Amino acid sequence: MTRSEISYDESVFRKQISPRIAHMRKDVVSAKPILCSERALLVTEAYKETENTPRVMRRALVFKKIMDHMTQNIWDGELIVGSHGSNGRRSAPLFPEYATAWLEEEIDEMLETRTQDTFIVPQKVKDDLKGIFPYWHGKTLHERYRAMLPEETKRVRDAYMFTRDLFERNGYGHVAYDIPKLLKVGLKGIKEEICQKLSELDLTTAEDLDKRLFYEALLVCCDAVIGYARRYAEKARSLAAEEKDAARKSELEKIADVCSWVPENPARDIWDAIQAVAFMQLIIQTETSGDSVSPGRLDQYLYPYYVKDIADGRYTIDEIQELLDCLWLKFNEIIKVQDSESIRIHPGFPMTPNLTIGGQTPEGENAVNELSYLMLNSQEHIRLTNPQFTVRFNEKTPQDFILRVAEIVRLGTGVPAMFGDDACMAAIHRTLPDMPLDRVRDFRIVGCVELAPRGFQGRVNGGFLNVARVVDLALNNGVDRLTGEQIGPKTGNINDFKSFDSVIDAVKAQMNYFVTQQVINAAVVDMVQRDLTPHLFLSALIEGCIESGKDMTWGGSLWGATPILHVGMATASDSLAAVKKVVFDDKQITMAELKSAQDSDFAGENGIKIQKMLLDAPKYGNDDEDADAMVQTMTNLTFDEIERHKDIDGRPYTSMILTLGATVPHGWKTGATADGRKATMPVSDSMSPSNGADKEGPTAVLKSASKIDQTRLMEGNVLNLKFSRTALDGDEALHKFADLVCAYLIDLKGQEVQVNVVDGATLRDAQKHPENYQDLVIRVAGYSARFVELDKELQDDIIRRTEHQTV
Repeated sequence: MTRSEISYDESVFRKQISPRIAHMRKDVVSAKPILCSERALLVTEAYKETENTPRVMRRALVFKKIMDHMTQNIWDGELIVGSHGSNGRRSAPLFPEYATAWLEEEIDEMLETRTQDTFIVPQKVKDDLKGIFPYWHGKTLHERYRAMLPEETKRVRDAYMFTRDLFERNGYGHVAYDIPKLLKVGLKGIKEEICQKLSELDLTTAEDLDKRLFYEALLVCCDAVIGYARRYAEKARSLAAEEKDAARKSELEKIADVCSWVPENPARDIWDAIQAVAFMQLIIQTETSGDSVSPGRLDQYLYPYYVKDIADGRYTIDEIQELLDCLWLKFNEIIKVQDSESIRIHPGFPMTPNLTIGGQTPEGENAVNELSYLMLNSQEHIRLTNPQFTVRFNEKTPQDFILRVAEIVRLGTGVPAMFGDDACMAAIHRTLPDMPLDRVRDFRIVGCVELAPRGFQGRVNGGFLNVARVVDLALNNGVDRLTGEQIGPKTGNINDFKSFDSVIDAVKAQMNYFVTQQVINAAVVDMVQRDLTPHLFLSALIEGCIESGKDMTWGGSLWGATPILHVGMATASDSLAAVKKVVFDDKQITMAELKSAQDSDFAGENGIKIQKMLLDAPKYGNDDEDADAMVQTMTNLTFDEIERHKDIDGRPYTSMILTLGATVPHGWKTGATADGRKATMPVSDSMSPSNGADKEGPTAVLKSASKIDQTRLMEGNVLNLKFSRTALDGDEALHKFADLVCAYLIDLKGQEVQVNVVDGATLRDAQKHPENYQDLVIRVAGYSARFVELDKELQDDIIRRTEHQTV
């Protein structure tokens, strides 16, 4: 069966959730996050045993210790196996090699009582961890990072101008590993490739001696994973021997057969392939402590197995659907614990394993296939936070597929996010002009919105930069409006601004300073990561690492880039638009009067009057020529400053307009802004308009967003829209919504749009009665989360987003 022969038949491909999956879903939803100390104990023991071992081999032996001794659970009824922790369905292991100081502070009480991302912490786990904390004092990645950070950069970082907390205390993640290669040759084939490279080394050179250690470490890691899978096979056989139910006994025997074969060997069929993917998702996360381990274009990778299995009669479509649903549930079992600072940025347990469907083939043809539809069914069946689910659209995408995607969006879980191939490919080509077209076409989405063509591994991100605060510092001579601290350079007081151009010059100078400090911070993080925590097993699955003899943290992939994330972009551009309009064009107030109003947080009669002027100025998101010209000015000057830099491997810096949950904590640190926003209120979300600023409907929002040069966003952007549930009711509204999305992604060359379909009344009721909404999933910014697992401030910020009543 070829793609040209595919015809979507709803009676064949639209499936209802099976009783097995419904029961398992209920178990996952009801499972409470719980802390597990097993990995931490194993890692500590392994580090003590390998004190004098070369650092690369030491890391491999630590990984082997984990794989050899991790508890393995097989939950009732499941067909795809693999458990993240020892003591529950949502059990979070710990990574003491990265950071322990925060855990020492939070373990006794805060983890169980904080307002979001709470965990059950059994007393035994507390005792286990307190026993190992002394060993790690002075040894962790976070301590090394802080010790290496220049004082000036540390001062700016501690002032919360930018944040990169996720990678100062955790591994990288944010990767789309080489699933097609793994399924084709297995770890056995990858080991053969490594051995061949070993045989070619010239051990009289220092470079090749380093490569020898790297390759030998990879072999240890591959063998450890093979042993882990074999242990699972033995576990399944043991359970099968005791099982009284004949049907379940047969399933356990099949699980044993699959786990004894993959991932060591090439996948024989789609069950093998799905289990191999599930193992990789779990094991990579367990090695690296990085989130966003993305399975990539799974409808493409699994399709050859699907075609053969259906043709041979090995499995029915219903059986394949159930296997996919089991995988969807597995994505929701992987969870991690983070410190209270980090969860301000990304709350709601986001693991963001981004799974991409649709798009085009490397040859440029339509890539939608039967598995694309079955995966949409899986999303309809499971409706939880993971996987982070993405579809790619282009002019060849079938209309019935687009409408089916629209139906899934209408369910209200905030997924799938929808991407336009043309804009994404143009952005990749602009940043990586030498990349072959077939690789560009084969891009996946990693994490929230990161574009990852084949052979590309980004340096995760350079951190979140509060561009709204950068603009405010430019208007206040580098002085923080809340604290009075001189955070940025002195770029002119209010009397120096004789024209609007002089304001822009001050913004550029502030931006130059803070981007430079952020790049320094990222370089220190990257240096510490490559020294202390190379990602060895993951590197065996990254194209280029075996070929180059370099770990992915050492720049071993074929291509790479590092993005800096813009926080508060609309707040920044609307502030500049208001200054231009109210102060310089209309001369309604002076710069001194503006400063006085901002300093007072718009208090008093005059402050309220000035705030109204600012709020009435042109705002991004309304297809307004002046406001949209200003967002172009703001984004372009930010792009310019970021693109001047290279990362520690000489690869380009690029941009991403994405906030996650950073709108709230970065808002706390930002005084009243010139767009009329009050002090400490959230700044704007990603590439979306400021809350309530978009008055002209969703079409105007999309037109405004299309004015931004999205070819300079190789690492992606997020554009959030919010519709009431009634707005998408009925076939006519659904068709209009599909047309709206296609107009933006295909005609206007937009990169991405994601949609919440939920009523504010429902969200407010969920705040009052969270017990009734345990599986209410909404879109935050780039990822989805259970609404009741977010703190109230972020919940309120989501509720305040403009709710469109019609398409």
